[in-house]
Amino acid sequence: MQCDKLIEGGFSFCGIDIADLGLTYVPEKEDTYVYAPAETNIYEETFEGHNGGYYYGSSKQPKEFRLRCLFEESSLDEGVMAKIHNLFRIGKAGKLIFARRPWCYYYATVTSVPHPELNNYMNGLVTINMKAYYPYARSDKMYNELTDVDHFRVMRNTAMPENEDMVPQTSFTNLTEQTEILLLNPGTERAHVSIIVAGDVGDGVTIYNKTTNQTCGLVAISRADTTDSDKEVYIDGVSGKTLLRGSSESELAFMYHDEGFIELEPAGEPMRQLFACYEPGNTVMLTNQVHINLIGKYIYIDNRWRKIVEQINSDVDRFTVTPEIEHSGNEKTMVVSMNELIITPKTTMNLDKLNFSYKPTFA
Repeated sequence: MQCDKLIEGGFSFCGIDIADLGLTYVPEKEDTYVYAPAETNIYEETFEGHNGGYYYGSSKQPKEFRLRCLFEESSLDEGVMAKIHNLFRIGKAGKLIFARRPWCYYYATVTSVPHPELNNYMNGLVTINMKAYYPYARSDKMYNELTDVDHFRVMRNTAMPENEDMVPQTSFTNLTEQTEILLLNPGTERAHVSIIVAGDVGDGVTIYNKTTNQTCGLVAISRADTTDSDKEVYIDGVSGKTLLRGSSESELAFMYHDEGFIELEPAGEPMRQLFACYEPGNTVMLTNQVHINLIGKYIYIDNRWRKIVEQINSDVDRFTVTPEIEHSGNEKTMVVSMNELIITPKTTMNLDKLNFSYKPTFA
């Protein structure tokens, strides 16, 4: 997914496998689980003479990496340290990909000069310190097929579907009335969403994520400024910038962004390898024994995601879903949590383009 070959040294940086430098990743025991969430700051306040306190929020610190590597039978006089210092220069930034999680990457920056701990002039250890100032890993792919890299580990650690047809639509055209859509974040952390718009928003359009209770507002966007000029408004959910961009140039355009940003809640632990039987109507029977509450989650059957709204009988895994099923059938499927978004015009809208751009996000 992120790489088309096995990473032999343990990780790669800026597209270079450390095995090509003669290195092998050998982390300290406490650094082995490099995928743990970054340190969190809690913002709270307590008062004398008052029970308890107030919680205001939290934020992630830059994620730190202490990458201890081993070199053997590599003479210091033959360039091993020169290669290491050339790749890992202070301030150099790029994709950091670990062999055990090749489906995602961190954008990391080298923060110190690697110094070797020598056993002799042929063997030793070198520790590389890096930080991901955006403290999350992301994936460039929304699904993982059986033939993709490390398929079964991906299935155990993400909520990625097993084929492209199961990925909800993220691009829309010709929207003229209130529209409800579903978006899936198959990662483990909230994903920042960028919104791309062209067309006319009338007196304004709101995009509301019911799942996270977040709203993004669009105003003053017209066809003359966008579609007719071959341009689009781009609201960047990561940097916070709003741009009016064309094919070759862009300019800041905060006047089009009225309020707020959208994030996507992670899908949570998926239920896979479920076998569903159904007839036309709104009833589904799962042949597996399911011991958790599925109401409010989504199941993929008959070529679309359907919301589970009721469990019919607690002794039998039969559920009511919406919208209704058109055909009869039985199939292997999965159940996940979705983000429910509502696009609402204040008066009128005619959106020629509305795209949601985001990446599955991980700790």
